Amino acid sequence: MRRYFNDNYQKRYLSKREVADRLGVSLGTINNKLNDLPSIKFGKARNSRVLFPLAKLEKMFPDIAYKNNEGLS
Repeated sequence: MRRYFNDNYQKRYLSKREVADRLGVSLGTINNKLNDLPSIKFGKARNSRVLFPLAKLEKMFPDIAYKNNEGLS
C-alpha cells in the first residue's frame, strides 16, 4: 500500500529540484519565483517542504508535459 501511495504522490507533485530540472533552470531560480508558481507548502517553517502540482505546471509550461512523457524524473 505504501508503494502505491508513493507512486501516485510522485505523479501528481514535483519537488523543487524536479521542476528546476524539467524547466532547465537552477534551483535558485525556482526559489526566487516561488510566489509566481503554483505550489503547496507543508508547514510554516522556513525549511518546510514545497511541492508543485504537476497538472497546474503543465498548463503553465507545456514543455514539462513533453519531458514527463519522455520518462525524465
